[in-house]
Amino acid sequence: MSDELKIDINLLNAKKPSSSSAFNNSIFIKIREKSFITNVIVSFIIYLSVFLIFYFLSKKSFYFNAENLRLIGLFLVSLILGSILSRKFEFKENDSSEKTLIKLYLSLLITLCASLVLLLLFEIQHFNRELILVVLLSGLVIETYYFMVIGINRHSRISVIEHKKLSIRYFLLDGFILTFFCYVYVFIPLFPTGFSEKEFLSIAVVFISWLISAASTHKFIPVVVSSNRWNAIELQIKFYFRIIALVIVSLIFLDVNYNVSFQFINALIGYSILSSLISMFLFAKKIQNKTDEPTVVFLKAYEMDSPVSSKTKNGNSKYSFNSPGITESAVKQKLGFEYLKDYGEVFSVLDNMLDLKSFDTRKTVIIESDEPNNVSSLQPGSQQLFVNLHILNDQIQLNDYILDVRNTLADGGVFVGALLPHHYRYQRFIKTYSFWTANMFYFFDFMWKRVFPKLPITREIYFNFAKEKDRAISLAEGLGRLVYCGFKIIDLAAVDDVVYFAVVKNGSYTPVKKFFYSPMFKMKRIGKGGKTIYVYKLRTMYPYSEFIQDFVYKHNNLESGGKFKDDFRVPAWGRLFRKLWIDELPMLINWVKRDLKFIGVRPISFHYLSLYSKEHQERRKNFKPGLLPPFYADLPKTIEEIELSEKKYLDSYEKNPVKTDFRYFFMAMNNILIKHKRSA
Repeated sequence: MSDELKIDINLLNAKKPSSSSAFNNSIFIKIREKSFITNVIVSFIIYLSVFLIFYFLSKKSFYFNAENLRLIGLFLVSLILGSILSRKFEFKENDSSEKTLIKLYLSLLITLCASLVLLLLFEIQHFNRELILVVLLSGLVIETYYFMVIGINRHSRISVIEHKKLSIRYFLLDGFILTFFCYVYVFIPLFPTGFSEKEFLSIAVVFISWLISAASTHKFIPVVVSSNRWNAIELQIKFYFRIIALVIVSLIFLDVNYNVSFQFINALIGYSILSSLISMFLFAKKIQNKTDEPTVVFLKAYEMDSPVSSKTKNGNSKYSFNSPGITESAVKQKLGFEYLKDYGEVFSVLDNMLDLKSFDTRKTVIIESDEPNNVSSLQPGSQQLFVNLHILNDQIQLNDYILDVRNTLADGGVFVGALLPHHYRYQRFIKTYSFWTANMFYFFDFMWKRVFPKLPITREIYFNFAKEKDRAISLAEGLGRLVYCGFKIIDLAAVDDVVYFAVVKNGSYTPVKKFFYSPMFKMKRIGKGGKTIYVYKLRTMYPYSEFIQDFVYKHNNLESGGKFKDDFRVPAWGRLFRKLWIDELPMLINWVKRDLKFIGVRPISFHYLSLYSKEHQERRKNFKPGLLPPFYADLPKTIEEIELSEKKYLDSYEKNPVKTDFRYFFMAMNNILIKHKRSA
């Protein structure tokens, strides 16, 4: 089906809402409102009852003096703040148990912080910290049971089916590891002097935090919930962050001695390291590796099962050189019956990409070599077609080699080459060795072939010893180098783990001074007044990826939120960095340099700017870009909605800059911290 004929099936199947559906919606709204009120009342009763019980046990009386009444009032205010900010009472029809547990976790964390701040603000010096924490933890346990087992929201209840694959052995093993580190770092050092009430309570906090953090991240069923290994690692990181955060806040709240707190933190760090290693060992083989899924999706249309070039799909003919005076060429015969007679699939790919009969045989070179002399010996501009079936991974001084090939081609000449993308390297190890041996070899291959060449300290070591043979190159980097060196991509296809490409000499080559290949790099962006600025970022895309932005857009278009759909330029670890906003941290350098302000339209590339209307393109240049764009306040989905969101922000900013930035900051923080919205 062509791109022009794609139809939204959901749109075709859409029907007018009937009176019965409207009636059902009204019933659902009433049920939701009823459940919300019930949940609020039950939660209030739980915490108030628990508070009264423990207050009576500690005071042996229900007598409240003025300070105790202030204490209970501030305690209830903290609970309300925690409930509102965590949205734990909001009822949604499809809420899972994980979402409910996350809300309960956030509610406890926010309530603890709010209690500490309010108690200090109102100068209640002699309050019982242990009492409040015991009430919060006990109330959390009872509230969790209510929400997850007997609550009105049936969709959030724990089901036997959902957790039937819970690894009991892993649960017990992980609990043993936590107990071991607590014993070594906490029990043994504190045993000679004995335990105070605070220290016993701190240990209880550790284990309760462990349980709720594990439940909210499904730590003990990683095979069931993890879509790939990076996703499994992300869940593990979330778990360790949550348990450490809750324990630290609790220790601060209890005002535990610094040395004792340090012992607890050491125990948690040791536990986290050993637990994560054991988790990887137990489940790495069981969780399917899909780290290069976007690349596979991108190449799917070009696999040999349906060898159709992109030009054919768009209704155009194959690429033709249109050489004057050529009526019949032997290039096709030479390729099909001589050079590629044993590679029928490769020949089929090239035949679908190019009109081979249009190239002059006398101006065609077909080789399979990694020797640069085979290129440098040719006259400049003498060739119409240059085919090298040897993979680019073995070429020395790769950019210089590509430029030499370009130099030999006439204007409009075509370079056909081969590339072994690094996501196929892993498959090579898996096919050759056993799982653990393959992963061990791949780890060293990854460090040597992909990490060492990119770090300034180790780059020289790599190039001196490796001699640039068998380089690990991503598909995005390979295509990016070709475009950077002055080629335009015609088409590509994958055959037996090798990607064959056809590129045409296009325009002139402009070298980029100080091109950054390192983990931190600078991106060319549009600043105020249309001035070019360079924005610092941690690399989340493969090197040279920025040069194929136009190519990715034309083939994949945009998805919801304005990002490129199935962007194979971003690896799994890059998506994780973006989700955690690690890649944005170096942009603070631009903020210090005053290239960016804190709130403002996103700094974008010249290509992305061209997607906006002409009017907005010019207006946008009158304002300084910002670290935090209005996108996070409005959460638009399409490029049109993104433009509208920016227009609305700029209209408001022109009237009242300070008020607008404050309002957008709090709207964005609400979406990011509370609603967990991200741009990628």
